[in-house]
Amino acid sequence: SKATVSVLYCQVQKMSEAAQRVDIATTHEGCIHDVQVDPNGKLLATGGSDGMISIHEVKGEQSVASIKAHNGGVWQVAWAHHRAVGNVSTLASCGEDGRVCVWRDVGGGKWDAAYTCPHVHEGGAVAIGWAPFEHGCILTSGGADGMVCVIVKPSSGQWDYTSFRAHSGGVTGVSWAPFLSSGTLIQPQVQLQNLTNNKRFVTGGCDGQLRIWTFSNQTMKWDTLAMLSEHSHNGVVAIRDVQWAGNCGLPFDYIASCADDKRVLIWRQEMPDKAWKHHKAYESDITPCRLSWSLAGTILAVSFEDQTIRLLKEDTSGEWKVTSKVSQ
Repeated sequence: SKATVSVLYCQVQKMSEAAQRVDIATTHEGCIHDVQVDPNGKLLATGGSDGMISIHEVKGEQSVASIKAHNGGVWQVAWAHHRAVGNVSTLASCGEDGRVCVWRDVGGGKWDAAYTCPHVHEGGAVAIGWAPFEHGCILTSGGADGMVCVIVKPSSGQWDYTSFRAHSGGVTGVSWAPFLSSGTLIQPQVQLQNLTNNKRFVTGGCDGQLRIWTFSNQTMKWDTLAMLSEHSHNGVVAIRDVQWAGNCGLPFDYIASCADDKRVLIWRQEMPDKAWKHHKAYESDITPCRLSWSLAGTILAVSFEDQTIRLLKEDTSGEWKVTSKVSQ
């Protein structure tokens, strides 16, 4: 039977109301591993256990394309911002075969492979994420081999990549920091100090660690900026996912993480020179699997192993509360 994906529509100003659900039938033969909507909110891409990518219109629910992407399941898909890739719809994927691929829309319902990274992640490529478009065309991948690949396409030049070991176990999640550093609205000088070297992303691993990486213009390498390990307070537990929230220049940054300890943690940094602090956002008897922030970074969607989704929002007291729950 064909797999079906549900799309949730919700308005931020009406979070107390139930989210609207729309079911879209895909072409997948098997289960769906990942679902992503493009930055324009018009196209929806799914990656499945059949190695296929299915692309649909969000509102019209019409099938746009199907791509045979990987030998084995597709673990994740990720849309590039159009301003980073020359206004052409561009999608990245990673799969069980260890490959990381970039696909471009060439018209007529056809998508061509624009690039396949030479580094093959042993055991599978399980996580990918694009950098903010202000950094240019940069894609990051993480694999079961504990390695991270940073793939770069200069505006005039060929694709290239660097790789380094990020975790002693496999990499389970990767997410880029927003382009604007925290505090740029209230202290513009912070923006001037950090815009020249603010390439940062966070990774999660099977070793129970979260690591924040930054690019050094001196060594031209990626260095560890911070290491967060609260999920391992009762022994090593695997991180399931990690996501850095968007930031419009407010005086703090948020990172959300979830792990096999069945907790969702929200990490907060007040200004770039401050330490990261956390508090328990949500704990359940069901293991959380995936995380997704709203564009403004004010709402966190958490999916669980029992195929339910909970939307979390911070209240005036600083506590994160469930505002909506959707069941399969």
